[in-house]
Amino acid sequence: MSRRTLRIKAGKANSVLARAGDRTVERLARGVMETNPDITVIKAPQTGLVMMRAQESVENAVFNLGELLVTECTVTRGEGEIGWGLCLGENPDRAFHLAVLDLAWEHVPEQRRAIEAALRAEAAHAGQEDAVLSAIVDRTRVRFEVTKDA
Repeated sequence: MSRRTLRIKAGKANSVLARAGDRTVERLARGVMETNPDITVIKAPQTGLVMMRAQESVENAVFNLGELLVTECTVTRGEGEIGWGLCLGENPDRAFHLAVLDLAWEHVPEQRRAIEAALRAEAAHAGQEDAVLSAIVDRTRVRFEVTKDA
């Protein structure tokens, strides 16, 4: 497998991080902070509300489902290097750690490689969990047969 196929895109990385446990996110962020002690907080973790939108399946109309409680944080390193973290619920530590990881992903290539390696392992674990859940759900699936009218 070539090095190119092992690259994780930012969207996939965010999806994996969203599912990763707090300990994993903290461990990765601490690794970044050890080699980048100049990371500072621009905007301390704070909670807020965001609107969750959904789309109904008949007319495909978009509607506001409700508000979600989130925590966000912004960090910086040097001039112009910014990282932003957002997570569901009230979790200031996770928001801070996600901001550190975002900064490293965007601006510290050598750290990005280490983060990618850890996220590949997390993605494989998440894939295994999904397969187990899918097998459980599949056992309850109802299959309808369509008959032709005579």
